[in-house]
Amino acid sequence: MMEKISNILQILFRYQILFSFGTILGWIIELLWRRAFEDKRWFNPGFLQGPWLPVYGVGTIFLYILCSFSIPVYIRAILFLVSLTVLEYVAGLIFLKYFKIKLWDYSKHWANLQGLICPLYSLLWTILGFIFYFLIFPFLNNMVNTFYDYPYLIFFFGIYAGLFGIDLWKSFDIAGKIRHYIVATEGKGHIDFEMLKLELSKRVRVGFRNKPLFFLPFRGAGGEGFRETLSKHTANISKRIKTMNKTKNNLEKK
Repeated sequence: MMEKISNILQILFRYQILFSFGTILGWIIELLWRRAFEDKRWFNPGFLQGPWLPVYGVGTIFLYILCSFSIPVYIRAILFLVSLTVLEYVAGLIFLKYFKIKLWDYSKHWANLQGLICPLYSLLWTILGFIFYFLIFPFLNNMVNTFYDYPYLIFFFGIYAGLFGIDLWKSFDIAGKIRHYIVATEGKGHIDFEMLKLELSKRVRVGFRNKPLFFLPFRGAGGEGFRETLSKHTANISKRIKTMNKTKNNLEKK
């Protein structure tokens, strides 16, 4: 019995290592990608405030499991594409439907679905999957298999788990406030999360206290000031949607 419990704990700890590694590596990837290709600025990506992205942590576990099997390249490519695209869509849809938050927006990309997934990024996830398979998986596999030889490292993963848990609690508290505001005022619509971060930063620069930091973008987000920012943000979103619909209707008439 004790041996079974020990084996289960080892498996869970293995997945924690993979998850932790993936969240941090994914945050670095997103940070550099946005700086080079998207926002052209240093911008703290993701839902949480610290240097970790949970969706990449889950994706790392998926990739690790898929890379553990010996399968033909074309099947591996299909599995990478489908699993990572479905993960991205499900994660995005949960936040959009329940919390009324859009964490990313692919609306400008061809053949996108609800702005949450699109062929371009599905292709990029597949390429990233093969980079993981050839470059990262051998190192990561060796790390999780030899980790038990260095039990003192558990201390550092404990610190990570504590900080991650606090960040998760605070971030979901903010998400709950956003959802409450949307439901109380309109009952529909959504918040563009990254745009909201930028608007909060601009709001602070013109005289508000508790200036947000890179790792604390929602610092001081509360009270009337936060609700005022949400109000302006939703108004901007509505205007943008109306403009897009008007442009679409004009193109259809032509």
